[in-house]
Amino acid sequence: MAITPEFQDKFDSFYDGMIKIERDYMKKHFPNNPLDEFSYKIGRRYIKIIRGTSVHAFIDIMSGDVLKPASWNAPAKYARGNIFNKNNGLNYMTPYGPVYLK
Repeated sequence: MAITPEFQDKFDSFYDGMIKIERDYMKKHFPNNPLDEFSYKIGRRYIKIIRGTSVHAFIDIMSGDVLKPASWNAPAKYARGNIFNKNNGLNYMTPYGPVYLK
């Protein structure tokens, strides 16, 4: 699946916002701790966002859904947000990844 320019713009905005959430939290609560590096890998169906040595979140390339990781290779079943909503899915993100379902 090819990534469209619109998807790339929304993803970039989500990615930058997600890092800002984590950085702001760490600076406030743990100012002396080193910050983890973020990266991402584009797969066939999902973009895997990696924080340090752990999976932080998955993004479904087809729909833009934000998914919590179930394991290193697979997301949990239900979406926690979407990068195409008005908040870029960031209202469902915490410094530690997507929120849990209630």
